Amino acid sequence: MNMLKILISHTSLYKGGSWGRIFPLATGLVINGNDVTILTTNRSFSLFTQQLTVQGVKIIIYPEIIPPRISRMGFGFLSLFFKIVHVVFNKYDVVHSDNGHRPLSGIPCRLGKRLHKSVYVAEWYDWYGKGGQYDTKKKLFKVILGWYELMYEIKDKKVADGIVVLSEVLRDRAKAFKTDDRIVKIHGGADVSNLKFLLDNSLLKKKFGINPSTLTLGYINSNSYILEEFYPLIRTIEEFHLKDKVKILLYGDSVSLQKQLAPDVSDKIIFMGWVDYAVDFEKLQLTDVFFLFKQEILGNRAGWPNCIGDYLACGRPVLLNPVGELEAFTKMYPYAFITTTKEPKTIYTKLEQFLQSIEKYKNEGRRIRQLAEEEISWQSKSRVLLSFYQYLITKK
Repeated sequence: MNMLKILISHTSLYKGGSWGRIFPLATGLVINGNDVTILTTNRSFSLFTQQLTVQGVKIIIYPEIIPPRISRMGFGFLSLFFKIVHVVFNKYDVVHSDNGHRPLSGIPCRLGKRLHKSVYVAEWYDWYGKGGQYDTKKKLFKVILGWYELMYEIKDKKVADGIVVLSEVLRDRAKAFKTDDRIVKIHGGADVSNLKFLLDNSLLKKKFGINPSTLTLGYINSNSYILEEFYPLIRTIEEFHLKDKVKILLYGDSVSLQKQLAPDVSDKIIFMGWVDYAVDFEKLQLTDVFFLFKQEILGNRAGWPNCIGDYLACGRPVLLNPVGELEAFTKMYPYAFITTTKEPKTIYTKLEQFLQSIEKYKNEGRRIRQLAEEEISWQSKSRVLLSFYQYLITKK
């Protein structure tokens, strides 16, 4: 099939929100010979439009006068106006929204479908309505914007020609109004371009002032931390007196988190700060085992933890309690995961087993890295997405 002209309408601010998903997918689409444009919103107040080309992807950053704390959620005015103007005067083969139930993402795409008969593909990341994300929102959000959220989560997906889901939970929900051939599941990918594999990190630990014999357990979060996701490990360290043997490495913006933690908790953690994968990948190589603990709730069953792909790109095993999509995924690739419960005794047993077989796990790192490169990379995910686009075009 010939080159496709593809538009991706981003919900949030430039490099914010789901940028870590849509941009690598876009670069993969470009590598496969397509013309890709992303429409996004300026991170701060601005009256000017910026145009960039990064790794072959055309990026148009529109100005916005609504405060970033609101526009980052996909509710804008000036940027929405400019996105609409762009769509009116530019025809695309495919228009793609990352969160089509929010105006900044969905409205331009639905307009492109109506005006130019573009194929509209909507991503569905989470259970946004009642029982899911809606229940976690503040009362003010529910009163002012909640009605739009509840109305368009499903309405937008009904308009779309195809839906990209992250889980079987959302696939089942989509099948209520879409045939199965118009639904595709694409998990988050692995950034194998920027994240490098290091077999033995002993010397690197010395460089960063960490005892090489210390077991380092890493956790990545881009914006905020859910305490429940690493507290099982904190409790294990406390209960089994592992403070001198184990350190937790937290990656991401942790200023607000540090204010919440008691000193006796903070001293078990090394705060690594925000990590630019292209520049600071060494910091991630310090980790021996990544971890992730999830609550058994609808939101976690419906979504996909994006950090998983990057953990595997580092060639490290992941200690976790499988919830939702991870239940089947860990069974497919058991060598890449150390499955446990959230109980300290079980976690301690798993850590002891790791330490007793540490050389075996290090050697498995090559296999884990290979899995990331061949099966989970963003390039492989973009090929699946491209095939989906092409199929939908044939069904027009």
